[in-house]
Amino acid sequence: MKRRDFIRLTGTSAMLVSTSGVPIAASLKTQKMITIDPTNQLSVGLDLYAVAPHHQSALVVSLIQEQLPVWAATPAFVSASVHESLDQVSVFVYTQWKPLFDYRTIPRPLVLSEYSAPDSQLLQVFASRSKSQAITIQQGKTITHLAEFKMMPIHQGEMVVRATSAVGEAINEVGLHSATFHRSIGGTRLYNYGQWESEEAFKTFLKKPSFNPNQKPYWDGLARNEFHLYRVVHTQS
Repeated sequence: MKRRDFIRLTGTSAMLVSTSGVPIAASLKTQKMITIDPTNQLSVGLDLYAVAPHHQSALVVSLIQEQLPVWAATPAFVSASVHESLDQVSVFVYTQWKPLFDYRTIPRPLVLSEYSAPDSQLLQVFASRSKSQAITIQQGKTITHLAEFKMMPIHQGEMVVRATSAVGEAINEVGLHSATFHRSIGGTRLYNYGQWESEEAFKTFLKKPSFNPNQKPYWDGLARNEFHLYRVVHTQS
């Protein structure tokens, strides 16, 4: 893929210069702390990309320079955070919007057609626990664990029950800062957005039988689980 046409770099940081025709306002706030709303007063969007390792960085820059300005120009936009997986095969964007707005109606910039289309889901929070008063997203503060559970819609209700119980048990683990479970409006997904002190703390946690994918975890018989660990690379509000 040719990237020199639209990527501008200053040192190691990408400048937020859109080539999609959407101006980036000088007052636009970036790299700010974002607070996750656990009360469903906001709508939540999740765009999950599978990507080849050698394309991950270019995808991140495309999202920051091209997609986020388009979203931020929408009156319903509240916040966005971009995450890249430590194993370099995944990228996701967690967004918050004013109530009842479906961000998937916004056309995507043409440059993103060079990548596989993301799995885009509209979500609701159903269980959230934290060791602090607020759950915040900040660059460089924690390791993010995004767990995706795929299921038949008939099983989502039972998965909600099991996940709610699991998050109450997990929050006491050493190294876990917060865990926020979401369900998709379409009934086929659950996601856990977890924040950990370190990769090592998360790996220790996986040794517990009820959370170990190789034993009998709480989602056994109801859903297929896939997860990656991520770092936050950009926040915007």
